[in-house]
Amino acid sequence: MITINKMSNSILMLISVVFMMLSGCSSTEKIEDTVTERVVASDFVLEVTTPTVIGTGEKMKVKGTLKYTGIKPVEVAHGKPIVRFFFSGGDEERSYTDVGYVTEFKSGQVVEVEDEFLVSKKGAQNLYVDMTADISLTMNPIEILVK
Repeated sequence: MITINKMSNSILMLISVVFMMLSGCSSTEKIEDTVTERVVASDFVLEVTTPTVIGTGEKMKVKGTLKYTGIKPVEVAHGKPIVRFFFSGGDEERSYTDVGYVTEFKSGQVVEVEDEFLVSKKGAQNLYVDMTADISLTMNPIEILVK
């Protein structure tokens, strides 16, 4: 009876160790941490969410949210998209419209812009965020570590 219990315990222990090893180590596991940076200017708030660590060959998805916090409606002249991203760790070219759009922002209105980049360069890279509107918002580059 004692031998069967010891053998059962040994088998359970072996199965547990193998399971923990398999669940903790995956070769396709993404290396990704995210950050949300925020900048406020007058009646606008710009938030940008991006991974800060990513692997070469992966697609990096970024999101910008522009919110109007003022009370009175305001017209803003801008290009399309109103929030633009540039990534130093990729080779993709972007084609944008610089002028020609006017949006009337009402209190609480939110505009979301998403973009993605194919990551091709290793090392410390930067994500730059630019506004094409007559809103003065400046965001420092966000450092991205590409492994």
